[in-house]
Amino acid sequence: MTKEERGAYTADGSPPGCYVPNMSHSDIKKWKAKLLGKKSGFPRVEIRKNSFVVVVSLGNGYAYKFYKPEHTKGIQVHIASAGPIQLTFKELDELNDAVNEARDVLVALDLQK
Repeated sequence: MTKEERGAYTADGSPPGCYVPNMSHSDIKKWKAKLLGKKSGFPRVEIRKNSFVVVVSLGNGYAYKFYKPEHTKGIQVHIASAGPIQLTFKELDELNDAVNEARDVLVALDLQK
């Protein structure tokens, strides 16, 4: 495929598969979290900010994009990024707080079984 053809299907002519946020610039800079997977039996919390995703689970496996739950058993924190991650110490503290809060939500959910 030529560069021109590729540009019709990708972000700014980047190679296929690049991350393209579907949020406003101001929303990208906010912490967002979502509880997922309750119905499937593989609950996880996805935390997003900028162009990276942090997936928190209790290590019982989770389905994340192309992963199958059996491939993620034992993994409790998964970080996906479209590039390097740079955080201030304040942002790192906020991320740590978000991961701890996600873990607490998942533990409480697990105790309800």
